[in-house]
Amino acid sequence: MKNSVEGLGVFLLGTAVGAALGILFAPDAGEETRSTLVETATTGWDTIKEKVKSGEEQLNNYKNQASTYTTEVVDQVKSKAKETADDLKGYKDEVVDQAKSKVKEKSDELNNNIQQA
Repeated sequence: MKNSVEGLGVFLLGTAVGAALGILFAPDAGEETRSTLVETATTGWDTIKEKVKSGEEQLNNYKNQASTYTTEVVDQVKSKAKETADDLKGYKDEVVDQAKSKVKEKSDELNNNIQQA
């Protein structure tokens, strides 16, 4: 994008210098010189409009690419978060089951100790 802007500046400068030199060294009559200047200015303006349109299209392409990339990243993050949440839920269930087993084991031990006493 920076190169496009620099290129446009160089083009405009070249157009202005060319027009000035054309006026200074014009062998044609005034009417012909004015016609040539108008034609050169029109061509330059058309080129500028094309460059601006091309720049807008490029910006839209970058915008669309950024939007697509953002959507992909968000989807990946959501997927990883769900995966992690599922892993944690499985781990929690495992820990709870182990705790229940230990409580039952200790309860059975106490019950046995009470009955033996």
